[in-house]
Amino acid sequence: MDIDPTSPEYTKLQEQECRDLLDLLDELGIATADRIYEPGDAVYREGEYGDALYVLVSGVLKLFRPYSGSKEATLRLLKPWDIFGHLAFAGETKQRAYAEAVTRCKVTKVPKVFVERAVRQEPRVAFKLMTLLELRLVQYEELVKCLLPRETEVRLANLLPLLAQKFGERNGGGEITINLRLTHQDLAAMVASTRESVTKVLNELRTRDVIEIEAGRITLKDSSVLTRLGRG
Repeated sequence: MDIDPTSPEYTKLQEQECRDLLDLLDELGIATADRIYEPGDAVYREGEYGDALYVLVSGVLKLFRPYSGSKEATLRLLKPWDIFGHLAFAGETKQRAYAEAVTRCKVTKVPKVFVERAVRQEPRVAFKLMTLLELRLVQYEELVKCLLPRETEVRLANLLPLLAQKFGERNGGGEITINLRLTHQDLAAMVASTRESVTKVLNELRTRDVIEIEAGRITLKDSSVLTRLGRG
């Protein structure tokens, strides 16, 4: 799929495909379940049986895996109309990560047995699922690009624009504020680095007036510098 994951068109396409899928399921009489999760609530845990397809309808949710005892690596931050959950159509599977609400979230759950029934009844359901899975793969590939360079500065320079595209609000003068409260440890978990290294890089970027941080929210003031840094 030749579409830029940082473009507004990508976001619109993903939302439309999710809405179309849920509408198709409704037309087929396929049961879905909506649930509200408060910050810190687990949607599922690593190792649980992968028995459903999940659609994030509102809020922010994170997928993460623990390592080295108390540390954790954030695999993805999800926004509305992202799909998630490890769902295998052949045999049984287990969830490969924890899914936890960052803000108040509304999640639609479609049990695996109903997904399979819908695919058998209506070919369009299979096509929508394939499209959404491809869009998810593109997001993973973009995140992997952030982790390829060894330097924390380059990783952060690649990550911040992605977060701004996904959760950003434009201010005057072309500045973009990432509308999430992110700690230095949160960012370290996303770029596979240490909190100390992330703090050092953020302080340098603030000194150079590339970013501004207020109440845990990061504003990108000069995205062109981040672009140059992201190229290594």
